[in-house]
Amino acid sequence: MTKSLSRKFDVIGDLFDSLADRGDKEINGSLDCTVLEQLANLSVLDISQNSITDIPESFSLQRLETLDCSFNNIKSLKFIQNFKNCTQLYLDGNDDIQLTDKVKAFRMNPSIHFIDEIRRATVENFKEKFEVMVKSKWEVLFAAKYAEGFSDDQFELVLQEFYTSLTSDLLFKNITEETEWAILKDIASEIVEKAQDKSLFTESNMSRGTPRSARLNHKWLNRNDSGPSTPSTPESSGQKDLMRVKPLTPKSGTSTPASRPSLKRGRDSTPTSSPKGQPAKRARDTTQTTPTRRPTVFTSLKTTDEQKTARLPSVGDFDPAYFIRCHSTNNDPNDNQTKVWRCAFKPTNKDKSSRLLATCGGQNVCLIDCQTGIVMKRYKDSSKEEDFYALAWSTIPYKTGSKEGKINILAVAGNNGFIKLIHPSQFVMYATMEGHHDYISCLLFHPEEPTYLFSGSKDRKIILWDVGVPDFTDYTTNYKKLMVLNTAHTDALNLVFSTKSQMLIAGCEKSCYGWRFNNKKSISRDPNFEFLIPSTMSDIESGDSDDVEVVDGLALLPNDYIAAKCNGSGHMVIWNLHDNLPVKVIKGTKTVEVKVSALLQYTRTSVDYINLGSTSGMLTAGDDKGSLFIYQMDAFTKKHKSSSDQILGYSTKLLWPDLDISSSKGKMDELPDCNDIVINSCCSSDDQTLIACGTDNNLVCIWKKNPVSFL
Repeated sequence: MTKSLSRKFDVIGDLFDSLADRGDKEINGSLDCTVLEQLANLSVLDISQNSITDIPESFSLQRLETLDCSFNNIKSLKFIQNFKNCTQLYLDGNDDIQLTDKVKAFRMNPSIHFIDEIRRATVENFKEKFEVMVKSKWEVLFAAKYAEGFSDDQFELVLQEFYTSLTSDLLFKNITEETEWAILKDIASEIVEKAQDKSLFTESNMSRGTPRSARLNHKWLNRNDSGPSTPSTPESSGQKDLMRVKPLTPKSGTSTPASRPSLKRGRDSTPTSSPKGQPAKRARDTTQTTPTRRPTVFTSLKTTDEQKTARLPSVGDFDPAYFIRCHSTNNDPNDNQTKVWRCAFKPTNKDKSSRLLATCGGQNVCLIDCQTGIVMKRYKDSSKEEDFYALAWSTIPYKTGSKEGKINILAVAGNNGFIKLIHPSQFVMYATMEGHHDYISCLLFHPEEPTYLFSGSKDRKIILWDVGVPDFTDYTTNYKKLMVLNTAHTDALNLVFSTKSQMLIAGCEKSCYGWRFNNKKSISRDPNFEFLIPSTMSDIESGDSDDVEVVDGLALLPNDYIAAKCNGSGHMVIWNLHDNLPVKVIKGTKTVEVKVSALLQYTRTSVDYINLGSTSGMLTAGDDKGSLFIYQMDAFTKKHKSSSDQILGYSTKLLWPDLDISSSKGKMDELPDCNDIVINSCCSSDDQTLIACGTDNNLVCIWKKNPVSFL
């Protein structure tokens, strides 16, 4: 023991003698690593203020976290590849190391977080924003010229030619920082490297279906392996990972509510394992701090067989049209684990109804033409950890010189806690907004302020952003955080905003909350109201339980009516927000026991995160058996009913159809039966002729109204 310690001290002493005690500028030439390599547990190494010209590429310290080699004469950074756990690197004062070399070092060593004052997050965000445009520039101007590759001697000339073309392009005119130009040059360098070895634009570098070009997406959509074609049919898209199955005749008859509850799901994209017959817990943080108050016990609504169910007006018949698998991980046609969490039709200008559907799930956001079933564009996030849970559309007015108009933008967010803004016509991600500290579950644009965006996160905050008006000549925008709202020991799952009552409503993991927005100068960070939504569960499931309701479904209907779905309840609750608000303004959070206007017949399920859709008075909801419930609420909301125990039956119920997988262009395994199909979200088009939904087993489903229904 004593000899071992003695030897260790001797080695450190030798190191101090050879490095420290000789003063600055005393280590010349190549670094002698003989002594250093014996310090296997060394975490910080400072060899700054010397005359080192080279650090051997073979030199490696597996536990080194910080390396300071600033103010030397180092000419190459190839050595950094061997320091697998190095997170901080200091290089200032080495005249031969340029900014582009520092940026490239992030590619050489994925573990590095900081190089001098440059953060990896800065590099990755910039790269994600501009890489698609840089690739498109190469494809259009240089791909044909250098299709056969080029020699090593030509590399620098080709890179300079390419980079010069980028610096003169209007797409990059707003880049002013020297670091940003360095990152742009590194993106160019990486593309030129791949073009040299002919690996650019192969499937290993670009997923099929991801648009290459900011301005030339039509080129990408018209390409396939055999040559140019037109995207007039689903088969012509050339996107191997977009699998379509043909719906057969839908099943007839009505089904009864499920007697066996499905397993609860986590926010991950893999199935949650649990003992057979017992619901699995949601993948929530089990180490949360206990709320200071006892969870609210919700009022239990008793429903009896004597209560009559009134059928809502008919909405006609809908036929299954397209069932598309376009969110697959690694282009796997048998990926039935990725969840399609949200879907929403693109807003329309004037009187035209939109046929374009946005969907999100896994790493992907897709834009689908529901008339043809063609996936028009697809954005794939660069992070493998990303899983998009939420999306929202907005129509933003803009002015460019003398030209004025409106443009649609799409906001998406999910597991990584970043909000990405996407320009849909080009499908360019033009901004990444950082503010939350955990995953984001919901997004909502303010209905009267088109640039105002609400985001709800597991960090128990709702942030109001101003996303700004983008400059679509170079895809830049100035966004800012306006305010942060607290969600009282819980996280928001869905958001709606009532313009009539000027109130934001959040359906949460624990209860339902509201914030007044009447006076923008005095908005409370804490909720003004907690809305206690009555449950239709038994006393054991609700009144005598310590658990609180999970309000996982929330939708705004005309005339200030709100539809709320509580996990585990056999009905949905319709209530009028205006009628439930107290006349007097009270400080603090006021508890409001909601007066029910009606109950909607639904199915009892313990599957969480099943979202509602609402368009022009049509309410849609899925279940855990592949069924879609449609409620035509327009006539009901025109009649003022402040309180009622009336039960309303659905207008129609679309059952899961039999699917013919032989029509798929790839090899696809048999799909699960309807007992294992969970509808995560659904929506309808403005004219109510199209209904779409996303499932737990990686399908986007599109239903079209039968033409006979129009007669």
